[in-house]
Amino acid sequence: MRVTVTTPLHPRSDERAAARAAADRHGLPFAERGRRSLPEVAREAGAEALLVLSPRAAALWLDGAERRWDPGMGALRLKRLDKAGDPTADPFLAAAAIRPGERILDCTLGLGADALVAAAAAGPEGRVVGLEASPALAALVAEGLARHPHPAARRVEARAGDAAALLAGLPAGSFDLVCFDPMFRYGRAEPPGFDLVRRLADPRPLAPETLREARRVARRAVLVKDGAPGWDLARLGLAPLPSARGAKRYYARVEPLREPG
Repeated sequence: MRVTVTTPLHPRSDERAAARAAADRHGLPFAERGRRSLPEVAREAGAEALLVLSPRAAALWLDGAERRWDPGMGALRLKRLDKAGDPTADPFLAAAAIRPGERILDCTLGLGADALVAAAAAGPEGRVVGLEASPALAALVAEGLARHPHPAARRVEARAGDAAALLAGLPAGSFDLVCFDPMFRYGRAEPPGFDLVRRLADPRPLAPETLREARRVARRAVLVKDGAPGWDLARLGLAPLPSARGAKRYYARVEPLREPG
């Protein structure tokens, strides 16, 4: 997908410079907005999508609509975690059992909600790297996180890239936890904004070979999420963790591969 960075109407010179810097950071072209509409900018730039950057917001113009980034339910989950201080109240955190200071690799970043919550749970010394196969989605999330007020957002690094290829090149035990939230292949109601993920994200199911590489890279565990009734977990031979009755998401925690000797 051809993505170009631009600005809202009438940007200040520093806002224009910041958008240009973001375009360079993500390896994307930049187009001056001027007085043009977004469809005009896209047409003249030959772009299928526009990343529209202002000091306070990052938005993706796609299919004739402008979608502003936000972490969806991740924002509410952050508030609950900050208020209660109990990670077990969040199903993802309860399954992940994240410890302060851990390094976490999220291989399916999406809109970044789980990565943001994981960074909060890992604390000031922790770090989360989020991989997203779609360069457009990765750039949107990276710029959205840079504008998010929660300090945990500064501990998430969003990268564009193929998870299988990256895992193959990583040293054994280089992350404490590796997470997967593959695209659910069966239709169901999804939270607002998920249509953007469905449109852009990699729809391929998690391959056994990729899971094996993740187990090599993980020092403590690999976490795999699936939608109920858990058919993909069954395909991979994974047993779901106990969950609440009527849960819509299942998690499996997989032990890492140990080096011989």
